[in-house]
Amino acid sequence: MEPPPSKKIKSTYPDNDATISEASQLVSQQPLFVDSTFPEDEALHKEEIKWKRPREICECPRFIVDGATRMDVCQGNLSNCWFLSAVACLSLYPHLLEQVMPMEQEFGDGYNGKFRFQFWQYGHWVEVVVDDLLPTVQTLQNGKTHYNLLFVQSKDKDEFWSSLLEKAYAKLKGGYSALQMGFAGEALEDMTGGVVQSSDTNCPASELWRHLDNMLQRGALICCGNTQGEVETSNLMGILSHHMYSVTRTKIVQTLNGPVSLLQVRNPWGHTEWTGPWRDGGPEWHTVIDSELPENVVLEDGEFWIAVEDFKENFHFLEICHLGPQSLLETGSAAKPWEYVMYEGRWVKGLSAGGSPTSDCYWMNPQFSLSLSGNENTPCCFIVSIMQKHQRLRKTTQRVACHIFKGGDTHAYLFQDKLFSMQPILSAGPCANHREVVICSSLPPGNYIIIPSLEECNEGEFLVRVLTEKGNSSRTLENNMKCSEILTLSMCPTEADIQSRFFMFANQDCRINPEQLHSLLASLLSEFIPLVPSFPPETCRCLLASQDISTVGSLDWEQFYTLWKKIIAGTQIFCNAHKDNGDRISIHQLVPALKAAGLPVDDFLVRLVQLRYGDPTGFLSYHHFICCLLKFQSLTVATTGCIQLIRSHREGPHGLCSMKKPLVIYKYVYCVEYEKMDQKISGIAVQYLPIK
Repeated sequence: MEPPPSKKIKSTYPDNDATISEASQLVSQQPLFVDSTFPEDEALHKEEIKWKRPREICECPRFIVDGATRMDVCQGNLSNCWFLSAVACLSLYPHLLEQVMPMEQEFGDGYNGKFRFQFWQYGHWVEVVVDDLLPTVQTLQNGKTHYNLLFVQSKDKDEFWSSLLEKAYAKLKGGYSALQMGFAGEALEDMTGGVVQSSDTNCPASELWRHLDNMLQRGALICCGNTQGEVETSNLMGILSHHMYSVTRTKIVQTLNGPVSLLQVRNPWGHTEWTGPWRDGGPEWHTVIDSELPENVVLEDGEFWIAVEDFKENFHFLEICHLGPQSLLETGSAAKPWEYVMYEGRWVKGLSAGGSPTSDCYWMNPQFSLSLSGNENTPCCFIVSIMQKHQRLRKTTQRVACHIFKGGDTHAYLFQDKLFSMQPILSAGPCANHREVVICSSLPPGNYIIIPSLEECNEGEFLVRVLTEKGNSSRTLENNMKCSEILTLSMCPTEADIQSRFFMFANQDCRINPEQLHSLLASLLSEFIPLVPSFPPETCRCLLASQDISTVGSLDWEQFYTLWKKIIAGTQIFCNAHKDNGDRISIHQLVPALKAAGLPVDDFLVRLVQLRYGDPTGFLSYHHFICCLLKFQSLTVATTGCIQLIRSHREGPHGLCSMKKPLVIYKYVYCVEYEKMDQKISGIAVQYLPIK
């Protein structure tokens, strides 16, 4: 294959003979930007460490010198080879690097000490702004004071793009110390938005080479590492243990002894290379009879060629970053694009946190449909990623897992009884060391169900990403299906979509009344969840009242968004509880549904719900269930305050009442057992009901 592009990014530094405009002179007189938000790190506030700007480090600093390449990434006094190996991979494709760091930045015209970078964070690109103050160590040479960069640096001492990129990434993660130790896949994702697959090299050498060659042709970014020995100690052949390298090229060369499959690998240190066969200047190169000989520069730059058999023996794990369709389409004609979809979700206790497959509540986890199409005799390749959000910033690690089940032709959602008798077709995790689990496999065409979960019923946010070769849909819905047959959180619009739609229907005061709420919900549900019945106007009045704590008869954006999330959560519960009763749930299904919502349930409460919201046969329709659920959730919150008020009166000097046990809530009347009946406490009516 052709080598990746290199040295294609033009320097943005102005010509030496360029004159500085009057405007830039005025800018230069202004104080340079100082980033007061950069995370403090006590280890860097030492007397011997000096924070200096590039203009204080060298005479003529440049952002980029003769293109940004992997040779500009040399590790400093920080154990972040995982990040630097990812940067080296990224530099092979200038358009990917340009997405992370705008190339128009410079130390010439318009320089103000501020530099901007972009990183992918859980489905969105975020901008990170830093100043150019960098940690250095002061030295004396020939009577002159020099400042040497403490961390990453380029071989060209006047070039600073890699140093500033490292500082921006450190700010994103919480400081330089937060970059100590990690996995290259995390950095690859943060700089590309790709999906990272971790695997080992335990397969035949020929198969391994074909796999890596195929991935590089697809535009994938590949890092590798050794897991034997002490951290960053060299083995007999110069390969470092627990250290990340970049795989940059593949090549088959013809020799006097036959073809040899080679891999080009780079050490982010910029030195310490492979010393075995096919090393730089090794005798094996004299046996090559291939007319297209790969570069064999005898230079201690950290980059070397290695035969795939030796690679397999010296590198034990791989991290392969599969890029989304936009990135793949731009890596070159050899890249074959994937189809890509992404969804955000949450595990919420009592609603969508079902725990592991051994848990009785596993069915409560969010479910996502996967439809693979194609020739019946040809399996469809796909990648499924489940990523926890903000995992590096958490003090405790939650173990994430992903399971894929076979789906049916009619009922896409897997209920508790069906899951109990099924085994997953594919699984990944639970994994404690990575923020993400990935399933990269192939299955025959058909319908499948993806279930992301945590090992325990804990809360958290996650991102689901699915890449396929031959077409995929996570909303495989037929018009004749009932709403109970499938409803997942993946079907919800984004917050930005909802907010935009809200202001389309809102008044000038940015609030909506019951009539506008009815129209807004009808618009959202018909477009994003078309199988859910629309809410009648009277139900919309009840829904509005459940959030209208100020009793003004309207909702603002925050109140509506809270209401929308509750409707989606309630819809999930309704569909989980439903079983072949049209669009209704029975009294027997109501109990687990209310428990799933975290409500205290007893027979009296169930009877009240049935009488108030059920039809003559005792069944609850979808919109009645949602209305009931939201009202009881809001009343539960109000009851907590009432009970605290009652307790304060009871424990006061007059001992107004002695509360034993809260019983039930109904129509804003708080029913509690008292020794004294029919008391009035701050205007709240208290009614006695015996407990049997």
